[in-house]
Amino acid sequence: MKKWVWVVATIVVALLIGGYAYSNHHATAKEYDAAMTNGRTALQAKNYTQAETYFQNALKRKLNDPKAQTYLLQTQRFVAGENALTARKFANAQNRYQKVQDTKDGSSVLRQRAKKRLTQVKGIRANVAQFKAILKQAQAQNQALDYGKSNSTLDQLFTNKQFQESYYKNLYTQALALRKANNASQSAASSSTTTTSDSAATSSSRGTTSGSQQQNSSSAALTSSESKAAKNYQGSNEYTVTKKQKELNGKVITAAQISSARQTINAAGGQADAMSDQDVRVAMQQAHKKGISLTKYTQTYLK
Repeated sequence: MKKWVWVVATIVVALLIGGYAYSNHHATAKEYDAAMTNGRTALQAKNYTQAETYFQNALKRKLNDPKAQTYLLQTQRFVAGENALTARKFANAQNRYQKVQDTKDGSSVLRQRAKKRLTQVKGIRANVAQFKAILKQAQAQNQALDYGKSNSTLDQLFTNKQFQESYYKNLYTQALALRKANNASQSAASSSTTTTSDSAATSSSRGTTSGSQQQNSSSAALTSSESKAAKNYQGSNEYTVTKKQKELNGKVITAAQISSARQTINAAGGQADAMSDQDVRVAMQQAHKKGISLTKYTQTYLK
């Protein structure tokens, strides 16, 4: 009789334990399904932080579940791609988006979004390369003291609406700084040219009077035929500067460029005030020939 009671009791306990285990498993499976569903809904709404939390909860209900792990990793990679894009780390962003798109058995929503982002990032990187090339050209023109041409090159950037987007902020800032430098150099050169012209006019006026006196004095010592020959003389003496000696890269060196070069020479420790215009031209030509800046040339050869 007692043996029978124990058998019945054992069966009842077993049934209770089995029922509890089944009930608990069913509840856990239900919670897992709910977490995965909520995670997908959050992804659809672009609530990526919530989506990560839901997928992590799903993993707590089913440890090492491949599906939950795939969704969680895919979401984290997409978020990392978004952060890299905002930080203008375009190569990093492209890498993350590519992995999201290549994820199998993951979210189709994320795959589609990653595909669009990849197209966008590739376009941005192409623009960056193009904008850098234009900026580099403008910088080279600035170094050659061709400020007007440098600004014209920069206009290619500033008239491009895409260049004003936040993705190109660093390049935009550099371009603005270069244009400001060009404008300042042009303004300084213009002011210096005006001053030089006024001084030259005064000197010319004085020189004309003095020259006339000297000419009259000299003419008095010459015969009529000698005076005529001297007047018609159009040759050059040892101080005549040829056209080629006034050029840089086949272009005539302007007064504005000479004035700006004088400032550069003085700033580098040279004595530009004691140099003639031709001396300044020679310094510019030699610096260009040696492939160095005028500042470097001054510090190396003119100090």
